[in-house]
Amino acid sequence: MLVNKAAYGQSYSPYEGGYSVKEVVIIGGGASGLVAAIVAARRGAKVCLLERLSRVGKKILVTGNGRCNITNTQLKANCYHTSSEVYPIMGPIERFGYEETKTFFEELGIAFLVEGQKVYPCSEQATSVLDVLRMEAERLQVEILTDVKVTDLFYKKDGWQIVGEQGQTYASKKVIVATGGMANASLGCDGTGYNLLKRLGHQITPTFPILVHMLSSSPYCKMMMGTKVKADVKIEVEGKVMREDYGEVLFTEDGLSGPPIFQLSRIASRAKLEKQSAKVVIDLFKDISYDEMVSLLYERIARHPERSIEELFIGLLHKRIIVPVLKAATIVQIGRPCENLEYDEIARIATTLKGFTFPVEGTRGYKYAQVTAGGVKIDEVDLSTMGSLKAKDLYITGEVLDVDGDCGGYNLQWAWSTGFIAGESVSRNGVKA
Repeated sequence: MLVNKAAYGQSYSPYEGGYSVKEVVIIGGGASGLVAAIVAARRGAKVCLLERLSRVGKKILVTGNGRCNITNTQLKANCYHTSSEVYPIMGPIERFGYEETKTFFEELGIAFLVEGQKVYPCSEQATSVLDVLRMEAERLQVEILTDVKVTDLFYKKDGWQIVGEQGQTYASKKVIVATGGMANASLGCDGTGYNLLKRLGHQITPTFPILVHMLSSSPYCKMMMGTKVKADVKIEVEGKVMREDYGEVLFTEDGLSGPPIFQLSRIASRAKLEKQSAKVVIDLFKDISYDEMVSLLYERIARHPERSIEELFIGLLHKRIIVPVLKAATIVQIGRPCENLEYDEIARIATTLKGFTFPVEGTRGYKYAQVTAGGVKIDEVDLSTMGSLKAKDLYITGEVLDVDGDCGGYNLQWAWSTGFIAGESVSRNGVKA
């Protein structure tokens, strides 16, 4: 039965016959916490899940723009990132990957919709995913306590003590920390897990927001605010191209957004953290070479020599982009006939169309980010069990770990995978199954 009991001021111990004795306490009711709870309960463990918000799974509801990008059919290693250079972070994904995730959710009632490599529920509603997880937790009699913010966690005698913000105390043989990172505190992620685990001896690698809007000082962003273009996007750090992506770019008052920008935002955020210069270079015509671009401009001039320079681009570019492109190319008197353009001016325009450049001053903060990079050092966790190598009977899952994925279902897959493994692990040795 799903319940919401604060039980403030009471101390429960599995060894003293206290009320609501649990073998497993899970801190955090997000994606990994819910899956861990379900898997452990299926294997016979008595599970109590503590959630600091008024309901579980709020962050699941905003994934995939409300459609919930459950997973990806191509779970490749280069789509995951960590500060560890040697640790095999793909272990959990290889053990509980696309097929296992598909089976898990299909058994709960979710039919899959595949768009390219991205996988959504057929309902195209994130609420469907959360609903089936909650229904399964209820069926398994997982005890869910909401509005409980954990402030302390320590091992005493032969069990864990979990202390809430209002002084309530819970006791458990095993604990799973599934608190998430720092991205979007309103959805339950406030960095609590970092503080708890740091006090238990874990190292926390520097964190920074990712899958987020980039900030730029370029005056052209505001001029093009609200405009979307499909383009090839590169990010350079200290003059070196670090990554490239293609998709729809959205210009905003203070920078750039859209899928390819989110994909590259990890690099921009890291550059800001390390005080390195970064810029985004947008190719508005990725399928046309520079020379072909020059030829195209000459052809348009020959066809309509009487048109102004600004009018030359109508039908070729979005109207709100024309003037910013010409300004960036340092073209003056754009009302003059296009036939008056000199070769060096045409060359500058072609260069800008193939490489519209925006200096990047970092990204928006955690409030606007989808995911947190950095976190609990991954080589301090046994990825075959998700067990802590610093503390007995302690397990760590999801975003609180120093692993993050690209856009496209990779981060939810990390949550499902690590939650599943932790749920299996806590219901083994020492806990009845």
